[in-house]
Amino acid sequence: MIALRRSIAVHLAALFFLLFAGAIGGAFAASYWFVRAEIVSRMRADLAARADAIASRLRTQSPEIALSSETGRRVAAVFDANGALVAGQPALSPVVGWREIAAGPLHLDEEPEQESESVLRYGRRVGERILVVGEGMHIAEDTGEALLAGLLSSWAFVALAGCAGAALIAWRVDRRVRRTEEALASYAGGAMSTRLPLTGSGDELDRMALAVNAVLERVAALVETIRQVTTDAAHDLKTPITRLRHRLAEAENSPNADVKSIISAAAADAEQIVATFDALLRIAQVEAGARRARFDLVDLSDVLETVTDAYGPDLEQAGQHIETAVAPGLHVRGDRDLLAQAFANLVENAIRHAGCGAHVSVSAEARGSSAQLVVSDSGPGIPEADRARVLQRFVRLEASRSTPGTGLGLTLVKAVADMHGATLSLSDNWPGLRVTIRFTKA
Repeated sequence: MIALRRSIAVHLAALFFLLFAGAIGGAFAASYWFVRAEIVSRMRADLAARADAIASRLRTQSPEIALSSETGRRVAAVFDANGALVAGQPALSPVVGWREIAAGPLHLDEEPEQESESVLRYGRRVGERILVVGEGMHIAEDTGEALLAGLLSSWAFVALAGCAGAALIAWRVDRRVRRTEEALASYAGGAMSTRLPLTGSGDELDRMALAVNAVLERVAALVETIRQVTTDAAHDLKTPITRLRHRLAEAENSPNADVKSIISAAAADAEQIVATFDALLRIAQVEAGARRARFDLVDLSDVLETVTDAYGPDLEQAGQHIETAVAPGLHVRGDRDLLAQAFANLVENAIRHAGCGAHVSVSAEARGSSAQLVVSDSGPGIPEADRARVLQRFVRLEASRSTPGTGLGLTLVKAVADMHGATLSLSDNWPGLRVTIRFTKA
């Protein structure tokens, strides 16, 4: 009972019941008023015609004879100028005009099942005398009783249908809500693959379930990311920390060793550890959208030119050649520093993995409402099966991990692209890798 009292479905059903009951009551009241008005209008016309006929006979006949034809539910009386009864029903009063009076003192010749409770009375002057006629209103009264009975029956039907509908709606809503509660409880218990059930009806509860499922998907992805980051960070940082510990122990316990070279190597390991943590923090900030408030109009063409100019010496040292084809005036809304960092990561990857003598290409152009950036190289590339995986944290295709790096470069690029609403794709450059980022132009 308490659950039903708190049920929104029951409250809505009760509200609709009251609205429908009120609407039905109003409809019946209007119907009764119109029907009764029509019946009374016809009775008035009929009584006026009867009064005219009696008045015509009174001019040539005595009042008793003129009134002798008025029997049944009709009554009539004639009064002199002083209001004294001349002939007819004594209970009628000598009043000119229309009026409804009680039928009690009048003697109407009606069937028991058709007895009138009121009488429609009409009075008019005929010369010096006053003619009054009346008719029982059982037709109007019976019509009102029939309409009232129909109203009560309709109200009873609406009440039963409303209660049944409310119970059905409450049961269905409660069942879906309970299934939702069970799914959320299962999710909270650790079953991260659990999702809210859908009926396929597309109603409000289904739309809400879809929105909640999207949130659950996001939460599950974040939890999985945290788990993966924890595992991968422990794996990737274990080796440099172990080397750092051994080198410091060697420097401490071996006074004859080249302490300077040992400390230099230890500093390099420490720098790699710091770089890894810096990259993780930067990625976390980007994925959390913490820097979205700093978005401004950015000249993408200028950022690309700046980055490629900065890496010119590194390319020459690596024996590589870079070619740029950047269209001017490509503007997007975003964070200039993050965009520069993402493009720098792409160029660094090309320098590091393409190999000596490789060709690196950086291009940008307008494509309709989009600005497309492409960084490609002629190196070994990335197998198609591994292209989605390399965007994850700490993923490095080199099993020996002898090449410098944290395995977070492309992860940061992906996070920056997502933050700016851009699409990132990896494809084959035949040979080499082709990275394409498509932004929406400002």
